Amino acid sequence: MNPALRNGNGAGVDALWPIAALLVCRNAGYYGRLPCDTATFERHPFICFAMPHLLFWFCSLVWGSSFILMKKAAFVFSPASVGGWRAMAGGLSLALLWWLQGKRRVLPPGAWPKVAVVALLGNIVPHTIQPLLVVRYGSGFIGMTVAFVPLLTVLVSVPMLGVYPSRRQLIGVVGGLGFLALMMADGLDRDMTAPMLVLALLVPTCYAIGNTFVRQKLQDAPPLPVTALALLLAGGVLVPLSFVEQQVGLPGPPATAASADAAQWRLAVLSLFALGALGTGLATYAFLKLIVLKGPLFAGMVTYLIPIGAILWGAYDGEAITTKQIAALGGVLAMVALVQWPLGARKNLQPAG
Repeated sequence: MNPALRNGNGAGVDALWPIAALLVCRNAGYYGRLPCDTATFERHPFICFAMPHLLFWFCSLVWGSSFILMKKAAFVFSPASVGGWRAMAGGLSLALLWWLQGKRRVLPPGAWPKVAVVALLGNIVPHTIQPLLVVRYGSGFIGMTVAFVPLLTVLVSVPMLGVYPSRRQLIGVVGGLGFLALMMADGLDRDMTAPMLVLALLVPTCYAIGNTFVRQKLQDAPPLPVTALALLLAGGVLVPLSFVEQQVGLPGPPATAASADAAQWRLAVLSLFALGALGTGLATYAFLKLIVLKGPLFAGMVTYLIPIGAILWGAYDGEAITTKQIAALGGVLAMVALVQWPLGARKNLQPAG
C-alpha cells in the first residue's frame, strides 16, 4: 500500500509479488467485501478477527520462504526454467480458483496487451533474474532487495502518474537510496560484479514500474484474471525458452545439476512446485482476500516481513549475514515505515500541476 498509489477514496495499495493487489480496492464489491461492523462481527466472528491474521501470517511465511525455495530449485534447474514453471504453476492455480468462483468477470476489451506488459515487468524479468542471483549471492541478500519496491514506486509515480511525494515521503525515498548504497557496498564485499548489482536492482525497479503501470492502465480490471493471465503469459514465454536457453545466450542449468543425486532432484522439484502453486498461486489469492477483509494498509505490512524471512532462511542455510546487510535492511524498512504509515488520517500527495 504505497501511498503514492492511493485510489480515489484514500485507500493505499501496494503489491510486491501480486501486482493485482493494486486492483482489489476497485473491485471490492465483486470480491464480496465484508465490513466488520458490530452486526457482521456477531454473525462472522472468525472471518472478521481470526481469518485476516491467519492470512497475514500465511502470506508472510510463504513469501518470506520464496527465496530459499528459488535457491533449492535453482540447484538443478536453469533460471528460465525456475521462472517459467513457477509462473505456469502459479497461473494455473489462480485460473482454477477464478473458475471455481461463483461470479466470474472477464478482462475488458483491449486489456490483453496491457496484461502482457505486466507479465514482462512483474514476472518474466524478475522471475528469471532472481534464481540466477540467489544461487550466486544467497537468498537472504537477494530477498532483502524487494524492500525497496515501495520507495522506488514513489519515484516512478512522478513521471508515470504525475503524482509528487510529500516532504515526508521524499525524506523516506532519499534515506532509502542511502541505505541502497550501503546494500550495494555489502554486495561488493560479496564479490558481486557491477552487472550483477544492476540486475539485483533491476528486480525491484521492474516491480515498481509494473505496479504503477497497473495503477495507470488496469485499475478497473478484475485482479484475479489479470494476475492469472499475466503469469500464464510469462510461463508461456519462459518454459519454451528454457529448452533453447543456451542457444539464445541465456544461462543454462547450473553445474551442480550434473552431480545432483535423487534426493537433491526431489528437493528441487518440490521447491519449484511450492514456489509456483503455493507461493505464486495460493498465497497471491490469500493476499487478495486479505486486502478485501482487512484493507490494503493492514495487508501491506507483509512487505516488512518478507525480507526478514528471507534473511532468516538464508542464515539457516549457512549463508553469511553481515552487519552491513542488517543495517541496510533495518534502514530501508524504517524509511518504508516513514513513507507508508500512518496513511488514513491525511492525504499525503500533491498532484502534478
